[in-house]
Amino acid sequence: MKAKTKKILFFNCGAELYGADYVLLQLIRHLDGSRFEPIVVLPYDGPLAQELRALQVTCLLREIPVLRRASLSFFGIWRFAGQTLAALIFALRLCRREKVDIIHTNTAAIWIGGLAAALLRRPHVWQIMELVGRPRIVAWWMNAMVALFSTQVFCISNAVRDHFTKDWPRRQAKYETLYHGVDLSDYSPESVTGTAVRERLGLEPGTVLVLYASRFSAWKGQDVLAEAARQIVERKSVATPLHFAFLGSCYRGQENFETALREQLTKVPQGERTVSVHGFQKNLPEWMAAADMLVLPSKLPEPNATVVLAGMAMKLPVIGTAIGGTVETIVPRVTGLLVPPDDPEALARAIVELAADAPRRQAMGLSGRERVEQVFSLERYCQRIIAQYDT
Repeated sequence: MKAKTKKILFFNCGAELYGADYVLLQLIRHLDGSRFEPIVVLPYDGPLAQELRALQVTCLLREIPVLRRASLSFFGIWRFAGQTLAALIFALRLCRREKVDIIHTNTAAIWIGGLAAALLRRPHVWQIMELVGRPRIVAWWMNAMVALFSTQVFCISNAVRDHFTKDWPRRQAKYETLYHGVDLSDYSPESVTGTAVRERLGLEPGTVLVLYASRFSAWKGQDVLAEAARQIVERKSVATPLHFAFLGSCYRGQENFETALREQLTKVPQGERTVSVHGFQKNLPEWMAAADMLVLPSKLPEPNATVVLAGMAMKLPVIGTAIGGTVETIVPRVTGLLVPPDDPEALARAIVELAADAPRRQAMGLSGRERVEQVFSLERYCQRIIAQYDT
């Protein structure tokens, strides 16, 4: 007898193709269509929705309440509560209409998946892709909701697992560290070239391209890199010409961070095209092939940034901050360098150190690729979650 196809309802808080979005897309690509039917709810249209439609996956656009710092005002709390109730009614009706078997929430900041699963007595897989420590009240509520309204919790680093279990140690049996990865056939230095990107930037041969590729937000540290760039260029710290390229975009309503970045970069002495700012780039492997190093200067702990894994897969040395899941990814002085958070001088020293030593950059890049292949397997990540669906 043919096994019943299981319907899985996914909730995600974005529709771009940043880390969490990318990982969700890869998981859905790995699902056997004869065994699983995914239904994805996204808050708005975007590149992720377009990719899902190309896979003929049902993609529903519905504004979903996401717990943010902005929700902490008196009116913000009531607004969030009202939006959550309305979205929960939507989720319950959807589950009943589509006869959903499993609910999968791809962020700790969305709660309606867990609540709907509890009310309908459905399994709820909660994938934790963030690490929120402040404000403490937000962190506590996230930890509580995940602990109370999940069947199985997958955390993308030990740092994330430890953070979410510290308030609920009696429930830690349901938490599991599961490292994710990137598609190594896409992020392959041998199959992609960065020539077009370097030509687009007008870089002379020998120019060291320092790449930032992430959100522009209060905690990602793009302003720290901008200040480090100013110090390096102003002090003429390295003889090698440098170019700093910033790739990314802001959350909706937070465009002020990109405005502030562009304003700050006007203070960097402009030599031969020293800095440039670009939006989200779908051809990230080409940008990484063009780059000489990747920098992620986060001020607050990263859960386990997908862009770091992508950079290592592309044989780039990576400079990150010595907090959160990044310390589980970068091996200091083997695959890259770790610096203190919110310390532009330390970041400047690390960039200068790698910019002046091409053989070292190459050696770190090779080690990074090996580490991704050995530890951060996208195949293993997807198969473990699929096995959970089968329980």
